[in-house]
Amino acid sequence: MTFTLRSRSIAVLSLALVFSVLGSSVPAIAEEESNPPFETEVIVRTVNQFKNKADVQNFIELSERYGVDLISMNVKQDEDDEVPSGRVFYQSDIAPIAQGYENFDALQEVITAAHAVGIKVHAWIPQFHDQEAFLKHEEWQMQSLVNGVQTPFTGSNGNEYFVNPIHHEVQQYERSIIQEVIGNYAVDGVVLDWIRFDNYNMDVSDYTVAKYKAQFGYSPLSINFDADSTQRQQWNEWRTDQIGQYVGDIRQDISQSSNPDVQLGVYILPPEFTEVGQNVAKFKDSIDFVAPMAYFDDWEFNSDWVYSTAYGILKDTSDRISNSQVEIVATLDNDWTDDEYQEIYQGIRENYPGVKRLSFFSYGAWPEAELAKIDERTTWPTPDWTPPGEHDYPAQLPTGWKARNIGSKPGNVVYNSSKKQFTMSSTSTDIWGRADKLNFVYQPVKGDVEIIVQMRSTERMDGWAKAGIMIRESLGHDAKHADMMITPENGATFQYREETTGSAVDQTADASAPSWLKLSRKGNTFTGAVSSDRKRWTTVGTVQIPMNHQVYIGMALSNPGDDARNKAVFGNVKITK
Repeated sequence: MTFTLRSRSIAVLSLALVFSVLGSSVPAIAEEESNPPFETEVIVRTVNQFKNKADVQNFIELSERYGVDLISMNVKQDEDDEVPSGRVFYQSDIAPIAQGYENFDALQEVITAAHAVGIKVHAWIPQFHDQEAFLKHEEWQMQSLVNGVQTPFTGSNGNEYFVNPIHHEVQQYERSIIQEVIGNYAVDGVVLDWIRFDNYNMDVSDYTVAKYKAQFGYSPLSINFDADSTQRQQWNEWRTDQIGQYVGDIRQDISQSSNPDVQLGVYILPPEFTEVGQNVAKFKDSIDFVAPMAYFDDWEFNSDWVYSTAYGILKDTSDRISNSQVEIVATLDNDWTDDEYQEIYQGIRENYPGVKRLSFFSYGAWPEAELAKIDERTTWPTPDWTPPGEHDYPAQLPTGWKARNIGSKPGNVVYNSSKKQFTMSSTSTDIWGRADKLNFVYQPVKGDVEIIVQMRSTERMDGWAKAGIMIRESLGHDAKHADMMITPENGATFQYREETTGSAVDQTADASAPSWLKLSRKGNTFTGAVSSDRKRWTTVGTVQIPMNHQVYIGMALSNPGDDARNKAVFGNVKITK
């Protein structure tokens, strides 16, 4: 894999060459970067980024400016949103072309413009999430077993159309699209996605049942998919074998094509998703690279899950591809904090030095500012970076919850599972001014959200202690936030900080514990309310605060007092996304 030299590097090399020719020593030049730059890959959803030739040219200019080495372009729709999954963005004789792309060959335009400036292009081709094929061929539909009945699978929201990964006609169809792309377009690589099932209870179509029964002598319909068992393990192992063989067939297709040097890679889910029947060990000998989706916050893991040598996604991937030449391309989100990027980049460099390329995904169009940030980070961690002082502290909490003392002041939390309540404490803390000190029990969340909690009691606290619920842009002590709090002696307060390191503001109302509190985000509108019975709500305040799409939501407690026996009890916590 070759690094792209940035202009600043070329300038230093040119200066060194001049002095060498003149017979003089090269003057000392300050070392700008202590780490070699990671290669940069951006994953682009065509429907959001490329609607015409001007869009392509603009994006390629930005990509060249900000050091993008590779564009992974969606050539077959992945989701069922603006365009149905299964439609394509190139001139196909096989698959239906997406509306608006009949006379605009997005793939060819991107290849032409990108190759002209030395940027590689990979065709990102989702496989078995395919509404077009699902609706056109009933016999191809993924079947799930629901209450003992074979049922076409359309996801929990009724808008996820899977076709059967095992059906030979499905495989032939999806492979033919890949063959068409590599036969007609000068792509540098192909990246497979959605090569999986969605749970243990699928595919259970008559086609698959017959094939499985012929091999093992019993029907998979007899398996209890809700409980671990030898039979369920055998079933899942067989399904992963089918996926592995499928990837091997694609490798053979590429080898026999007119473009046999095309790279082949796969986007994979975390190892915790055993039920989807995806295991890179089954197809490691057929691919050139694997791109594990290391979205730690989406999967509700701590950040070290990305790079730990004891557990996590890079650890598991590395173990599964051992004794192979497969490269790992760590696929990261684009909305983490600077400290999270510094930490993760450092962890990758120290623990997985073979990782040379980082890939970034954006669901919408790529704004210039995000590309600039990625370019700025290529040599991180910076020499002067040190990990923040605050860290999550150990606590026995329900799945998905974490606890942290922001501002490094003492605090703890205990969860009572029978009463479904959290008991928190905090001393010498306050949520106010330009920076906060608080105990925060939280989870990451994206987009619109609402949290409701019953503030049951506060004990042995300062009159201006604040116990309630909070939405916070980051875990930094000076972060933008909005909160809805109860105080022991000063009523309810809706507080917010509109700018990072800005001053806090509050709006108040009469209330005391026990009370119900509600805090919601809709777009960038934050609203706090209080109720005595959870039926009649009084809005205490509302404010517009531009925040990241991802924020942190949960229960917060600050207490200026120093009584170690203080406590606040929270119950009936409900988060609605």
